[in-house]
Amino acid sequence: MIATAGIALGVVAGGSLAAPAPQADAYTYNWGAIAWDWNGNTAAVVDRASSQGAVNAVVRRCGRHCGYFSFYNSCGAVAYTRNLSHVGRSWGYKTAGGARARALRQLPRRGYVAAWACTTRPA
Repeated sequence: MIATAGIALGVVAGGSLAAPAPQADAYTYNWGAIAWDWNGNTAAVVDRASSQGAVNAVVRRCGRHCGYFSFYNSCGAVAYTRNLSHVGRSWGYKTAGGARARALRQLPRRGYVAAWACTTRPA
């Protein structure tokens, strides 16, 4: 009985004798970002490992003066009015069509989609 208790205390104090393998990350985040400025310039990147990595990439392409947003495992879009006075943005949509339509609906009058992007989605 004492020997058994000693083994049990050793397992409790020192951890299990056979530790389970660490669980693999069950969900993959594929990040994208879109940047825009008020002159109609845009940049888009997809499938980056982090939000910050995606943002850094679009800011390098568009410039530090550009606005931007990031998204993961989805689609995003930017739309402008014809005279560039308004911008519509959308992200988090399952399809490119959904993201483009939402960006256009944010405009007060007719406009056009200047950029859209979709990340790869995990299986």
